[in-house]
Amino acid sequence: MRFVVRGVELDLTREDVMRALTGVQPAPVQKYGVRVGAAVFPVKQVYQLVTGLPRGQFSSAVARRHLRSLGFEIIGPEPAGPRPARSGRASSSAAGWPWEGEVQSLFAAYLREHGWRLVSLADTASREHGVDVVARKDDRRLGAEVKGWPSAGYADVRRADEIKKTRPSTQAGHWYSQALVKAVMLLDSHPGHESLVVLPDMPRYRDLAERTRTGRAAAGVHVLFVAETGSVDSPDWTP
Repeated sequence: MRFVVRGVELDLTREDVMRALTGVQPAPVQKYGVRVGAAVFPVKQVYQLVTGLPRGQFSSAVARRHLRSLGFEIIGPEPAGPRPARSGRASSSAAGWPWEGEVQSLFAAYLREHGWRLVSLADTASREHGVDVVARKDDRRLGAEVKGWPSAGYADVRRADEIKKTRPSTQAGHWYSQALVKAVMLLDSHPGHESLVVLPDMPRYRDLAERTRTGRAAAGVHVLFVAETGSVDSPDWTP
């Protein structure tokens, strides 16, 4: 599977990870671990060994996401819940649900479960350009644009006490429009690929998908909804 970390392209497989850890003793796990065989290693120890990247060049979140995408079990605390926001509006966690990277990770796991091989995953944390998910299964190919749910507040800690002027539901409409445009463009940039838009299962996104149903069907763009549990609802697409 292809990953990009700060502009460095990496092609990794489960077998690469297993080989890199042959004869290696696990270091003490401080917070997040990854189970490889019968042993549990710190995620950054594993990622450094398999990629050769200095630890300062990648985050624990990137290591966890990529290793999870390769099918490894990540062990650690649950993501922190949403930070309460003023005026009663919920703010999404930058590291958990319904952040775009978490939606992408759950969708990747869903594809693997249905026999798809992941070709590439864009690094959503660094806003890497390109198709968010590319996968293949027998003679089928797909490309997916993934979106999360907008937060009410700012991720920048210097603006943590501020509330965005644009409401999350309004911002979600903009993100949905952007995703549709990219999904239509994918039909030209990746001929023969099935074009998907993957979203967290939110009423606002459900409404937008229904209101664009006829146009999407004509263009051949499918919308999938991912729940926090990892289940995926694909009303007009069969995995």
